[in-house]
Amino acid sequence: MLLLLVAVKNSGKLLVGFIEDHAVPYVLKTDDIEMGCVMAEALTLLVPSLAEINASPHKLAVIFDFLSGSCAEFKAWEEELRYIRAIHAKNVAEAQDARILQKRYLNLAARRQLKGYLNLELAYPEITTDKCPVFETWNDEFYWLVGLMDGLQAVLNDLASEGSAKVPLGISLKVGRGANCLDNEKWWGLPNAIQVAIWVSFPENMPEEIDPLESLESAIQTGLKQGMRVVQVIAAKIHIGLGDSEKVKAIIRKNVETRNSIKANPQFLFLDKIATIQLRAISDSLWTEATGKRTPIGGLGSFWDDGQNTVDTVDILDIL
Repeated sequence: MLLLLVAVKNSGKLLVGFIEDHAVPYVLKTDDIEMGCVMAEALTLLVPSLAEINASPHKLAVIFDFLSGSCAEFKAWEEELRYIRAIHAKNVAEAQDARILQKRYLNLAARRQLKGYLNLELAYPEITTDKCPVFETWNDEFYWLVGLMDGLQAVLNDLASEGSAKVPLGISLKVGRGANCLDNEKWWGLPNAIQVAIWVSFPENMPEEIDPLESLESAIQTGLKQGMRVVQVIAAKIHIGLGDSEKVKAIIRKNVETRNSIKANPQFLFLDKIATIQLRAISDSLWTEATGKRTPIGGLGSFWDDGQNTVDTVDILDIL
């Protein structure tokens, strides 16, 4: 009986250790985002329950909440496209319905990502202070980075859903301070890109001596040199917020171009594929606003206005 009790007591720690050491690295090496969503949404409620059997699952929850939040974002993007198509068709009721559902999914994404950020606070209380934690392993830094992304995305998605998730705006300041705890070169330019996103969203916090767009461009180059294109997604979203669609197009073109010259880091194919999907979603939005339909198959990196004599034609094979 004593051995049984000891085994039960340690089972949570063993399971958390297995997921951290084997399951998470395995998923990051894959490029099947759809299966990743299924896994994340299935395990998001299971992982916190491990706290009931003597485990500390907060770090894992940071990752699973981020992934499940991203899955809700994917659904919000589809509703945005439906909204734009309805506007093209002058279908007011359809447009209103799509916008309502889009905001529901953004609310869901924000709530999931907020939980991820709050788990970061439980795992690393230093995020609420001006101090940086002592990172004992590479994993600790990675969880910290993902938790910062949770906080940033929670704030932005909540703003996009009209504040329906009630994410505290003060999280953005904590995320900004937390980004300074990571080496920008080591972490693919993401810490600086996160900081720029916060400065652009909340310009009252921007230092006068820094040009945020120069810092952002430097962050992009840092990521690309290491075969990590996730930073391009943050950059594209920043330029969307600034209303610079030409710069957004240039980032998408650069993403496609670098895939032929810079191989993705094999340890992080999952993150690279997420970057592609997010940039494709942005491209789909631009295409749909201009033409009523999303990016053509094989057309990522090209745009409807690239040629001077572009004619809008329909290929019967596309319909079939």
